[in-house]
Amino acid sequence: MAKRSPLTFNTETVPFIKKEERLHENTQTTKRTNKKSRDGRKFIAAHVSVETIKQIGMLAVQHSRTKQDILVEALNDLFAKYGLSRIADE
Repeated sequence: MAKRSPLTFNTETVPFIKKEERLHENTQTTKRTNKKSRDGRKFIAAHVSVETIKQIGMLAVQHSRTKQDILVEALNDLFAKYGLSRIADE
C-alpha cells in the first residue's frame, strides 16, 4: 500500500515567495484576441442534443468555418424565413 503524505505541513522548510511574484507566475501573459469585438453583443445559448453539436462541428470543419459562423448563418436564415432582416453579424 502506498504511503500517505503527512497531514502536517512545516512552513519553515518552504522558501518564502512574495505574494506578487506568485500572482504573476500563475497568470497568463498572452491576451486572446477575437476577430470581432464582443462590445455591444450579448450571449445567447440553448440546450441541444449531443448529435446536434456534432453536426454543427462537422459542418464547421467541412466548410472551414467556425461554429460561430455556422450559428450566425442559421439565425440569419431563420430571420429571412419569417420576413425579418438578416441582421445577425456575419
